[in-house]
Amino acid sequence: MTLRIAVAGKGGVGKTTCSALLLRALALSGIRPLLAVDADPNANLHQLLSLPLPEGLGTLREEQKASGGAVPLADRIAFGIERRLSEGDAVDLIAMGRGEGPGCYCYVNNLLREALDRIEAGYRAVVMDNEAGMEHLSRRSVRRIDHLVLVGDPSRRGIEAVAALRDLAAELALPVGKTWLLLNRPYGVAGRAAPEDLGIPLLAALPHDPRLPSWETERRSFLDLPPGESPAADAVAGALRASLLGSAA
Repeated sequence: MTLRIAVAGKGGVGKTTCSALLLRALALSGIRPLLAVDADPNANLHQLLSLPLPEGLGTLREEQKASGGAVPLADRIAFGIERRLSEGDAVDLIAMGRGEGPGCYCYVNNLLREALDRIEAGYRAVVMDNEAGMEHLSRRSVRRIDHLVLVGDPSRRGIEAVAALRDLAAELALPVGKTWLLLNRPYGVAGRAAPEDLGIPLLAALPHDPRLPSWETERRSFLDLPPGESPAADAVAGALRASLLGSAA
């Protein structure tokens, strides 16, 4: 069964960086092939993976709703998703792109989810990098989430934002197996709060790591970060092995 990990949090806490580091950790653990889903309309996960930006699935919804033809709509959507894959050695990437236009897209969205289910079956694990909040998750973009990783900084506002997302996930009755807290930027943040008050198990607290910005500036894939070179990347890899891989065995 494909392991599904969704990464969520408020804007600016490093969700995309953490998603890329989770993909690196999975690849280092021998879990391949992997599918990355960039669910943020302002897509930039491809930059950290050194992959071309694929055309967004949002355009596919609108194209197929407007078009006709003898080929069944479900088959056209499945083919359209495959054409929008950006393929790499260990990780393939799809981008959700912008949202729907005016009108009801419920039927097309249902077919899109079914097509994604079929494609995901060919991967050992899927990591979804969500936009700020839980917009795509609230639309049931995935039918099952094994691990929901809430990224936050240890400021009081950061912890309160994580608590709000935790409560929203419960309110929406999202199909989540387990929820985790991933603290980013644990140093140099004023007004630090106590994350243990959240009642969410701590996946990892990432140390300050100047290697990551320089690696990104050099346009090098985070998947290629060597073990021992990035404290933050190694912290994610250790946390993944210790806490998340039981369901992937």
